[in-house]
Amino acid sequence: MKKKTVLFASCLLGTLAFSSCEKNLYDESKQPEKELQMKDLDIPADFQWKLTRTAEGTVSANTPTMVSLFLDEKCSEKEKIAMISVDAKSLGQQPDDLPLSLPTYVETLYAKYETENGMQSIPVKIVNGSFSLNIKDAKTTTTQTRAVTRGGDKGTGHDIEEDIRYSKGVVYHPKKDWGTIMYEDQFPILGDYDFNDFVINYKVKFNAYKEKGNKYMSNLMTIRLRIKALGGIYPYFPYLRLKEIDRDEVESVQITNPKTKDELAVEPMPNENLIIDCSDLILNLPKPAGSRYFNVEKTALVDTEELPEFEIEIKLNTAKEVKEILEDDEFDLYIARKDGDKTEIHANGIEPAFYKYPFNNPDLLPVYESDGDEEDDNYYFSKERLIWGLRVPGNVAHAIEAADFLKAYPGFKKWATSGGKNEQNWYGQGNADKSLLIYND
Repeated sequence: MKKKTVLFASCLLGTLAFSSCEKNLYDESKQPEKELQMKDLDIPADFQWKLTRTAEGTVSANTPTMVSLFLDEKCSEKEKIAMISVDAKSLGQQPDDLPLSLPTYVETLYAKYETENGMQSIPVKIVNGSFSLNIKDAKTTTTQTRAVTRGGDKGTGHDIEEDIRYSKGVVYHPKKDWGTIMYEDQFPILGDYDFNDFVINYKVKFNAYKEKGNKYMSNLMTIRLRIKALGGIYPYFPYLRLKEIDRDEVESVQITNPKTKDELAVEPMPNENLIIDCSDLILNLPKPAGSRYFNVEKTALVDTEELPEFEIEIKLNTAKEVKEILEDDEFDLYIARKDGDKTEIHANGIEPAFYKYPFNNPDLLPVYESDGDEEDDNYYFSKERLIWGLRVPGNVAHAIEAADFLKAYPGFKKWATSGGKNEQNWYGQGNADKSLLIYND
């Protein structure tokens, strides 16, 4: 009897041990971790989601000349950020402060100018948001226009009149090539964060000249907009607000189709600032047959030549400092609905133009403090400090429909969770998953 008891106890212990091993085999703590989503990111409380910064510097030379500044060592035309005139008035005097909008990852600019022995390029270091360039071997050059006879450039795509208007100097934003703004369209609800609901390209060119004092001024700008993708389900339309330009400071606004040269009607909206309704950009989009969206599906791609564009030329009757109108927040390219409560979605930190913001929504960061003071930097932030509009200073590829943005751009997570300190060029460093992205030149 005793032997049977021992045998039974041994079998029982063996069964329990096997059961225990079996339980450990399927222990929940040992199962694969839940896939990380955008909403799971731990975003630092002071992160502003900025990929650009404004730097200021001085440029001087041994003789009046033209100097071009670039973001890359090859001095690629698409990476040009300015071409300025260093004139005789600045020689021997205090150089003028030149404001530039730069990607946060850029630590060196490249200056290109003409010498007696040909074109020369040199690096220019940026230290604490400042730079200094003193050219000692420049050749005298007083204009950037081309020497051609009237009508000599017909059919070449070269605009002589535009050369003349910008001959004193030009500053680009974010550069000569496109920048990109990508929106999620479910505000104030968090979306799926593929950032392809509304994707717009933009590039801005300011004429830049010097008046009395050491300031670069501008009274003319050309803004080019291009619809790149629409992957949202809600009827949003694009608008442009220039926050540092009042309507009564504007002499004229002209909108043209750069492909057909047709001039389009424009009527600035009733606001203190200059606001332009750009809704015509998304009318009659060339959607491929059977496609619900515009340019967000690999099976329904849209050729670059088919992407709709606007060119807006704005002349001011009162010149503005380039520094005032160059910063991202002053160039407010936003989307809005025309139905219901006319919801507007802006980049973070920008207040709406007409829309009644949902101040009491507990899922958003509070805009007003308990003492009634306005914390305007908190506009369009979720309580998790997520955003609905992402601005990138380059022609960034956008995600295909329902793609995981964190997988498409592996460096994005490190950039966001580090408060912008790491992976500042996550969009252009070459490790993106091209199978999840759509590219247009």
